[in-house]
Amino acid sequence: MSDAVALRPPRTLPLGVVLILIPLALAIAGLAIRYLAFAATVPDASIANFAQGMCRWDCSWYVKLSQTGYDPFPVPTMINAGNWAFFPLYPILVAIVRTLTGLQTIVAATGLSILLCIASARVAWPLLGKDLRAYSLFSAFLVAGPFSIWLTTFYTEVLFLFLTLCVFAALRSKQFLLAGLFAALLSATRIVGVFIVFAILIEIWQAHRANGGSWRDFVPAVLKRPEQLLALFIAPLGLFAYMTYLHFHVGDALAFSHVQRAWSRPTGNPVVFVWNALTSFPKQGWAPTPSQQLAVAVLVGYALSIVLLAKKRYGMAVYALICLTLPLFAGMASVLRFTAALAPMPLMLTELLASRRWLFAVALLGLLAGGYFTTIGWLTGYLSLV
Repeated sequence: MSDAVALRPPRTLPLGVVLILIPLALAIAGLAIRYLAFAATVPDASIANFAQGMCRWDCSWYVKLSQTGYDPFPVPTMINAGNWAFFPLYPILVAIVRTLTGLQTIVAATGLSILLCIASARVAWPLLGKDLRAYSLFSAFLVAGPFSIWLTTFYTEVLFLFLTLCVFAALRSKQFLLAGLFAALLSATRIVGVFIVFAILIEIWQAHRANGGSWRDFVPAVLKRPEQLLALFIAPLGLFAYMTYLHFHVGDALAFSHVQRAWSRPTGNPVVFVWNALTSFPKQGWAPTPSQQLAVAVLVGYALSIVLLAKKRYGMAVYALICLTLPLFAGMASVLRFTAALAPMPLMLTELLASRRWLFAVALLGLLAGGYFTTIGWLTGYLSLV
């Protein structure tokens, strides 16, 4: 009996439990890291005002939207901007959580955002090739890294990232109708979400080719597969529903676009915008300017898109290129946030960083340290983080 006991392999936790514990533990670490930065930066900091203290810039727009709904026209306060630029799905979800729990809006949003981060990590597991190192880095990126300042408070980035992952996870298992349903929700979260329909179309084409199909019989083949055809048609329904609401609410179905004039955002050539930002050298010292940091974020995004193409992940690559490029027609504002929350980018980045043990260790420490310093930058108004 003693020999049998001695030969029994040691017990380990089930993989499913491990996949929950990793992002959960990192979420707790991320909260601690951001609170330490908050306490070091904000006078009279306390746990009670932590969630509210982390709510800056567009976060306050989302809080008000979740509490009072969309502005009428003209806006009662007679300011130039209405809140129609902000898409409805996440404010609605936060309002539901607030109603069910009785929590303050920002506390409900913070809790829901962290839960969505953990869920995002779990959904990403197969997309990361079931690599535990990549999974750990991706989890750290979400809940404890430099960009957790957006993903764990009241911004739509976390829901946008989660739903994007759900679409690609569904496409990976050839569940096209489910992918279309997630895409419809995605298009009600951010305007660029509607373009994931091209990723769905690419995946349908690749499945068609894998079955021996050609260009000539592609359309007839899709017409014979109602779940594929329906997936393409329902993908933009979230956007169309919001446009219909705006039409009846303020008389302008495109109010989310027209209101951008209130922020005086220029329109122009993305190449010119990126070049001007990249050559905006500091007047003193060697530290890159906020404009240069934004330009580097864009270039890193394009580089990762090329890697996705090289790895034949065509749906992700095309979707990422569209989502990276379109916002640039309105200038460089917020492109760091847009790039960081574009799911194919952190997926590819963490996969590359997990390829070597030493690189994994350095990247994990860098993410955690970055979580502290970007929180300080966030709280002190560093412009590249806006």
